[in-house]
Parts: sequence; structure tokens; C-alpha cells
Amino acid sequence: MGRVEDEIRVDAEDALGAIEGLEVRRMFSGWGFYQRGLLFAAAWDGEFRFRTRQGGHWEYEAVDRKLLDRPDELVSAARANLARLRAEPAAARASNRRSGAARRRR
Repeated sequence: MGRVEDEIRVDAEDALGAIEGLEVRRMFSGWGFYQRGLLFAAAWDGEFRFRTRQGGHWEYEAVDRKLLDRPDELVSAARANLARLRAEPAAARASNRRSGAARRRR
């Protein structure tokens, strides 16, 4: 994990403060951004990216770095992305498995 990903994580976490239930965890060689167990974004490979489902595959689409300096717009974009992911059956199944596992560990 590099310094750039750490800087992106700090900026994105600050900007996304209005997202209730936000969690940031290490993933790959970067950071994963979750809301209530659902992975919706990542600071990875030198960029902040939204997680999407395209043609049956998970992808991470780069977000304009300037958006990290506009928290209201970033939160709106993140909420729209979360809504799309929650409507995706594969995302809902993965989120339910993770949150169930967390409950069992307590």
C-alpha cells in the first residue's frame, strides 16, 4: 500500500463523512470503503474508484480526484452508486454474507 492510497483514503474518508455507517478497511494494495458491509468504493492503484457491476463482472471505475475536494458532490455520487449496488443481487448476497459473519464473530 502506497502513500498515494493513504492520502486518498484520508481525503475520501473526510469527504464521505455524511455517509452513515461508513467503514474503511484495508483491501488489495489499498483501502475499501463500505457502508453496512457493502463495498462501494476503493482507494487503489493511485486512484479513488467506485465499485460497479458491468457485464456480470465487478469493476472499479476511477473517480475524478477533484471530486474529493467537493464533499457534497462526492456524497451524492456515492449514494447513487450505493443505490445501484443495493439493487444488484450479487452485491446484496455478498453484503449479507459479510454482515452475517461479523455478527457470528461477536
